[in-house]
Amino acid sequence: MKYEKEIQDATALLDVILNELLNEKELPAIFTKEPTAEDDVLISHLLYLLTNINFPAEESRDILKRSFELTSKLIESLGRPVDFRVALLDILLSKDKRMNNPKVIEIKLYLEQERMTVVDHLTGLYNKRYFDEASFRIFNQARRHNRIFSVVVIDIDDFKKINDEFGHPMGDEVLKNLGKIILSNIRKEDIACRTGGEEFTLLLSDTSAPGAMTVAEKIRIEFNKETLGKKSLSFSGGISSYPEDSLTLDDLVLKADKAMYKSKFSGKNRIS
Repeated sequence: MKYEKEIQDATALLDVILNELLNEKELPAIFTKEPTAEDDVLISHLLYLLTNINFPAEESRDILKRSFELTSKLIESLGRPVDFRVALLDILLSKDKRMNNPKVIEIKLYLEQERMTVVDHLTGLYNKRYFDEASFRIFNQARRHNRIFSVVVIDIDDFKKINDEFGHPMGDEVLKNLGKIILSNIRKEDIACRTGGEEFTLLLSDTSAPGAMTVAEKIRIEFNKETLGKKSLSFSGGISSYPEDSLTLDDLVLKADKAMYKSKFSGKNRIS
């Protein structure tokens, strides 16, 4: 799956293009102006949305322009409106040979099915698969544009005891509750993932270590107010930041994980 924000942007672009074609009946504006790098990336994501095939940005622009040109010829020949995606399918089937067995599917249904593959069904947060993709993307963006970001690793304290004493259904409720608390304390652009049984990892863009500590502490304090039996719930957390703590992604995540274990060994219910 492509990253969710990029797919959302591509979906919005598709709506714009369809509206322009319906009303103007000529090449959409994004294809008539001088192309920018951002436009080309967006067009590449649009073609991925339509075909589920990764094309280079320049080739994506060329394929879609050819689709619009063929659409005009089809409209003239048939004497009725023709969706440009019909022409796109013809190009990919008969000319580029990129498809052998295409499947027609409603985009909204496709996106929902795609989303299900990267979302943890219990907590509603993203899963490990999405974390691997998103962390790679965020790291590369930060490195390319000299930006900062932080990784926060959270691990619920004594979770095995919770399952043993109160049962796994109650353990699931604890996980879901922490997921809700996390979502209520991060920004829309932040990414929260369940990366293990009772482990969660946050990717906080444009956030320094002190900023990440502020976010993590808010989550920790709110979670610590929750009780199970006579005990308060808690977690141990660890933080690392790019580029301050490491210049490689794997090491950055490893250091956040080590910081979390430092919290565990220092008495739990804290963030290091």
